Amino acid sequence: MSSVDGFTVSEVPPLRSPVVIMAFTGWSDTGTVTTDAVQHLVDSYDGKQFLSVDPEEYYVFSDVRPTVRLNEDGVREIDWPENEASYIQLPQADLVVVQGVEPNLRWRAFSERMADAIAALSPSLVCTLVARPAATPHTRPIPVSGSSADPALASRFGLGRSMYQGPTGIIGVIHDALRRRDVPLISLAAGVPHYLNVEENPLATKALLQALRPVLGFAPDVGDLDAEGERFIARVEEASRGDDQIKQYVTMLEENYNESGPPPEVAEGGEAAELPPAEDILRDVEDFLRGSQ
Repeated sequence: MSSVDGFTVSEVPPLRSPVVIMAFTGWSDTGTVTTDAVQHLVDSYDGKQFLSVDPEEYYVFSDVRPTVRLNEDGVREIDWPENEASYIQLPQADLVVVQGVEPNLRWRAFSERMADAIAALSPSLVCTLVARPAATPHTRPIPVSGSSADPALASRFGLGRSMYQGPTGIIGVIHDALRRRDVPLISLAAGVPHYLNVEENPLATKALLQALRPVLGFAPDVGDLDAEGERFIARVEEASRGDDQIKQYVTMLEENYNESGPPPEVAEGGEAAELPPAEDILRDVEDFLRGSQ
């Protein structure tokens, strides 16, 4: 076991050129869509944690606050922002799953240490997950686009060439650190309905998992996400029932989707394309969904 800059890394068994899947809440996530996807992989395939990060080194706790919860014995416990990595060994492939919360401080140190830990495993590929607001109606499939700065990888997986320039999140900084270590990189981005500003969206989480099939070499189990997605849609429909403004707004998005296809690619760590104004007409839907979670 080693510890540097708050990173504690334990030894792992020999892995076969693992595929690394990475997601962080914050700039590159809408709610918890991407981190729910990677947590689903860890839970479904019995991931074993080998890396953890001391939150004291990287957070302003007045901005990213710890939370209090009651454990099974009714005792209050503090949950601190976590960053961790787990390995998964399957007959068809070895995986490494990295998940966490975008830090407030010391991004360069954080990214260098994370890149060191990942590069040491000699991964065959690193795939980062992004979820950004898009002009997608909740009644249509969640679009997932992909990109890579490497033309060969873009061609291999049928992805777009990443040409984004502008502000970025921790994923963009980790990409840079990994690229300097010659680690192959791609990114997958889900376009989440921008008017449903809620933490969880099982439809988007499922879409990202399904988009990982060519990356992993097998179709990951989606578990209960189909049933959760049906319940999610039912809650949205219940919230919007009888509201003509909401119906007209969603119909407009459906028509645009049907005519033009899914919204354009969401860039790695970047902003989504310009969105139609939802204004206040869908606030009741958001309030209803938050209250019914």
